[in-house]
Order: sequence, then C-alpha cells, then structure tokens
Amino acid sequence: MSADNADPRPGTGRAYAPAVTFAQARSAARAVRAAEHGRQVRRTVRPRGISGAIRSRTPLSLQLYGAALEGRLVWRGENEFAVLEPPLGRRPPPGTRGGWLRRADRRWDLLVAFVLPAVMIVLSLAFIPLVVAQRGLTVVVIALPVLAVCHVAVVMLAMTINLLWKAVRPVVERGRDHRVTTEELRDEHWSVALCHQARPEHAELLIRQIVDRLAALPKGWGDDRGSLVCVLNGVTTDAMRAAFLTRARHARLDDQGDGLAFLISLPRPRPQEPTERDAASGFLLYVFAGITVVLCGALPVADFEAEACGNDCAGRPATYWAAVRWLSQRVLLTDPPGLSPQTPQAVVVGWLTSVMALAGVLVTLTAGRWYLAARRRRRANLDKELTAMDATTKVLLLVATSVEYEQVKAVVRVHTGHAPEVDFRGPHVVFNLGVVSKATILLARSEPGTTATAGAMLTAQTLIEDLRPDYVILTGICYGLRKGPQRIGDVLVAGQLRVLDLKKIVDGESGPVEIPRGARAEPSVKLLNACYAVDAVKPHIGVMLSGNTLLNSEEERNRLIAAHPDALGGEMEGAGVYAAAAKHRADWIVIKAISDWGVGKTKRHQARAARNAAEFVLHLITLGALDTPPTPT
Repeated sequence: MSADNADPRPGTGRAYAPAVTFAQARSAARAVRAAEHGRQVRRTVRPRGISGAIRSRTPLSLQLYGAALEGRLVWRGENEFAVLEPPLGRRPPPGTRGGWLRRADRRWDLLVAFVLPAVMIVLSLAFIPLVVAQRGLTVVVIALPVLAVCHVAVVMLAMTINLLWKAVRPVVERGRDHRVTTEELRDEHWSVALCHQARPEHAELLIRQIVDRLAALPKGWGDDRGSLVCVLNGVTTDAMRAAFLTRARHARLDDQGDGLAFLISLPRPRPQEPTERDAASGFLLYVFAGITVVLCGALPVADFEAEACGNDCAGRPATYWAAVRWLSQRVLLTDPPGLSPQTPQAVVVGWLTSVMALAGVLVTLTAGRWYLAARRRRRANLDKELTAMDATTKVLLLVATSVEYEQVKAVVRVHTGHAPEVDFRGPHVVFNLGVVSKATILLARSEPGTTATAGAMLTAQTLIEDLRPDYVILTGICYGLRKGPQRIGDVLVAGQLRVLDLKKIVDGESGPVEIPRGARAEPSVKLLNACYAVDAVKPHIGVMLSGNTLLNSEEERNRLIAAHPDALGGEMEGAGVYAAAAKHRADWIVIKAISDWGVGKTKRHQARAARNAAEFVLHLITLGALDTPPTPT
C-alpha cells in the first residue's frame, strides 16, 4: 500500500482506516522486533499481567491489526507506522470493527491463564466417547487434563510470587519520587503507544500524519484532544525519538497551528498501591484457579485409580465425583474418611493440590493486607478531599528555573505528605501541591526573564486569566547587593519593586546619561504585612531591582549600588509578574533568597537559596495569613 493511500482525510469527520492485512501486520511486528530498540518497545507495548509470567496484551501483530480495524493505525508501510491509543475507558464509536480483538487485547492474560486450560478440558471430554468406543485416544484424554492442571499450577505459582512482590515493592522502593508516570498521562490523553520509522528522512512527515489522523478520528471517540502523549519507550529508533523531542519543544506541533500540546513521557517503574478492588479480585481469581485445579485434576485421578483397582474400587477415588471430593479435602491437607488413593500418580496430584492450598494462605494474607491498606488510603483520600473542599483561596507560586521548581515541590510535599498532581493548561504545566491551612497551592514555571514567549510576563498573564488565583507569589533565587549585612541564603522580600529596563538615555557632559523611568511598584499590602508576621525566619524587606539582565559583572554591580543605594538585591522576573498581576488586580509579591552577589556566579548555593525562599513562603501560608481572599479594592 502506498503512503499516499495511507493518509487520513482531515475534516471529513471520520478516520480513513488503511486496508492493512493480517500478513502485513505480522511483517510490521517482525520489523519492530528487529529494530534498534525492539526489545524495549515490546516490553512497553506488552507489559506483564497479574501473574507476572503472561503478557497482559495480545501479540504485537494482533494489536496492529486491531488498531487498523478501528482507524487508529497511521500506516505508511511495514517500516513506517504508528499506533494511537485513546484515554483510559474511552470506547470506539458504535459500529467500529474489531470489537473482538479489543476485548481479547484487554483480557489476554486471563484468556491465556484460564481459557486455554478450559479448552483442554473440553477437548478431553469430547474425546471420551471415542475411548468408550474403543477407538484409542486414551493418552489424549488423560494428557490434556494433566497439562491443564500443570498450566494452571504454574500460573498460580507465578501469580503468588507476583502478588508477594507487589506487596513488598512499595517498601523496597520507598523514597523514590514517582510524580507523573506514563500510565497517568496516557489515562487522560491520547497517546502514540507505538511508532516505527526505518527512514529518518520521513520522520517529520509521519509526525504530521499522526496529528492529522488524530484530528480525523470520528467524533464518537470524544472531543478532548488537546494533548498527545508520545511514549518514547514505544518508539523503535533513536532518530524518531529525536524527532519527537524536537517537535515537543514547540508550543504547537505544525506550522498551521492545530492547538495540540505535544507531551513526551518515558515509562518509569512505579510501585502501584493496590486498591480494594485489586485485593478482592486477586483473592477471587486465586479461588477460581483453585476450583479449576480440583475439577480438572479429578479427571486423571479417577482414571489412574479406576485402571488400577479394576472391579474392586471401594474406598478409592475411582469415579470423577469421588475424585473431586477427595481433592477438595486435600485443600485442608487431609483425606476424607474412608477415601484415599493407592496409585502414586494420584498421590502426587493430591500433594500438588495441598501445596496450592498452602500458597493460598499467603495469597489470602496478602490480599487481606492489601484490602485493609486500601481502605485506610481511601479514608485518607476522603479526608484530603474534605480538606480541599474546605479550602477558601488559591495561591499561585511562580518560579523560573528547574532548581526553584524542584525545591518548592519538595518543601511543600514534606508538609502535605502527598505527591503533586499535574494539570496541563494549554502550553503550561501546573502542579497542584495540595492544601495548606485553607489555601490550595498551585505551582507553575516560566522561562527566565520577562520578554520571551514563555517568559514571566506572558506566563503569569495566561495563568492568572485561567486559574484566577487569589494571590500570586514569585519565589526562587536572586542576587544580593549588601554583602556583610546579608549572607548567602538570606530571604529578600520586595517591599518595593524597581523596574530597570525602562529608561531614557541623553547626552551629558561626560557621555550618555541614563534616566530611570521604570515603575516603582508596591506589592499587596496584605502579603507584605503577612511577611512581617513570620517569626521562623527574619527576612530583609525593602527595595528589589528587576531587569532582564543576568548580572555577573562587578563593574555593573557597583554601578547599580551607586544608582540605587537603597536596593537590597535584584532578579529578572518580578517586573513581568507585577505587570500581569496589576492588569488583573491580583495580589502579588516577590519573595526570593540570595544565591550570589551578582559576580562570579555558580550554581553552588542555588538549591539552598531556593529552598530557604520556599520554606519562608510555606511558613507564610501555614500561619493562615492567606486563608481568606483579599478584600476587593
């Protein structure tokens, strides 16, 4: 099939599903397995299921064929294709083909674990009339149930080990930061689950076709397609991964501007805490498997005993229901009164059943522990939700560097005990850090400075319009201008913000003369007065300079001190935040800590300074100073 025929038809209201045959899907699956990152992609696309030994998704060829039937396959050939997957719980429109493949794909581990042995049992029962009619096949009738029992036993053993590991894993991996995982992103957004491109020169074209296909999907799939997650571990080549990363750096994916935010994510191990439903389903699944073993194992036991005892079978499980009764009693590690086998084969089956019962004790204890822990978490989450409902204000914290970003999240997380919740607001990422006192804390990041597209001014303006916060606090690191009275890590609060960029230059007797014309902005009176009430840390409150220049010059620093002798320090984003907040009449303030002196800059003290500033802001909120909305002026 040519690439031209594979293009979607945007604007038609439906997706154009390429006529991909199953043979082509198999060839494409082989290409993925042979690719540069084929093994990693297979683990990502086909994760392990509840047993830990069986994959939870169908083979790759079936996934590709099912995606083609549903119109989710972007197909340019067996070496150029991508698979789109919908958010969690999203079903295709009525009438879409491939429903049976979709159901099999979501239940593949259960089908392999229990449907396969059930088919073996049915086949053995079907062959019994032929055995009675003396047509042979006795070996088949006996071997199939034995294979079914062995299959289920191996699956149950693997499931027991997997359940125990899941119970222990959160303790083993405690302390790791698992804020946003691929699964969390893919649960909420459309995703590129698999992408194979053997021709790097066509990478851009394939990405464009992915976007077009997403836009062309039928309305029945839903209209919330503002973000597309690309799972890099589902991309088979480094060249294609680099292409995705390059495109993700832009606010819009193509030159036409389709409003699609492109998100990149790598799957990371995350110890998922089991829910009450997981605990109950795991226990019931083990019980079902145990019943299957008893019912299946009774067939060979009855055959072994009947063949050995001949006409005198009293007290022996030589019939099917007697064998079922005996194996059911073996679950309790005993034999029923007056009923016991004599053949070694039946005895072995009985002991295997008893071992399965002992493993069931571990499964029961683990499931019970899961269930009680899940109930405690649910109650804790309910308390958290009730606390959030009691929140009366929203506080937006803005930062401009990654070190500031991480330190704010770490400081607040220690206080709340909860991981930040991510929220994608157009091109911006906002973290809900939880509720402190009665204030919901939101965190966002801009680029350094005010004038860039992603700078502080436009970022603050967009987020203030969207989130409508009651208070806006710019926090992070700054430079100090009073070495001696000030020390590295000291907190500076802008009692007045002096904007440096706006100025007039005239000719003087000894050369050009600068006349400052920038605003001298005063922050929120309520926020400023609240800073005086923080006893844990005594900040320096006064004039702060704000300009788009990264100061790393002793000469320029001395000039600033001479021109602004009352200034405490300076930074780069405050002017933009002030302008955006003033436009929307939002209460604002700048609270930063000293990381350097404007000369000889290094990153040595940045983390410490950012943490001190974040802790001061947290103290401010903890006091309850921001629990009520500001009084309208």
